[in-house]
Amino acid sequence: MSLKISLVGLLIFLSIAGYSQNSPSVLITYYSSSGSTKKMAEAIYEGAKSVEGVQVKLLPVSEVKSQDLMEATAVIVGSPVYNSNPAPQVLEFLNSWPFDGRPMKDKLGAAFATGGGISIGEEGVMLDILRTMLIHGMIVMGGEEVESAFGASAITGEGPFGKEKVDDLFLKKGAGLGKRVAQKALNWKLMTK
Repeated sequence: MSLKISLVGLLIFLSIAGYSQNSPSVLITYYSSSGSTKKMAEAIYEGAKSVEGVQVKLLPVSEVKSQDLMEATAVIVGSPVYNSNPAPQVLEFLNSWPFDGRPMKDKLGAAFATGGGISIGEEGVMLDILRTMLIHGMIVMGGEEVESAFGASAITGEGPFGKEKVDDLFLKKGAGLGKRVAQKALNWKLMTK
């Protein structure tokens, strides 16, 4: 009897392990100096986690390993705006991606950004990230709404948008981006089997 139970347990473990290796995964990575970009990343993470059957990983760019990139079906990269550019740490991360043989080709990609003011460069930062993804042969996508066509962005520190908190409007767009990318990753993984 105990041998039967052990064999059943082993089969269940192997099927779960096999499923997790074959299930799509979304890597959400970011750099954050003030905490705003991290808050957006967490909202994107929650949106992606809401999609059943998708594994989601949330890491600062400094903690991403090459294996994390290679295993991901989709990669979502976020940055604060630095003089209308992505943060140097994000550029360094993007420039470290393996290129020979184009191992990032056909992965899904998306971007998000936070900026300390209205029209300070959020869209430009997202386009810079997406442009790098395109060079690697990735399939890039924006958010669900026309207001998040390039990804998800947040404004802090100007007008009604305080420095201390990322407005729920922007967090909702982040969650929507995470959910959309995770849903597409699930569909993409099924199509490419």
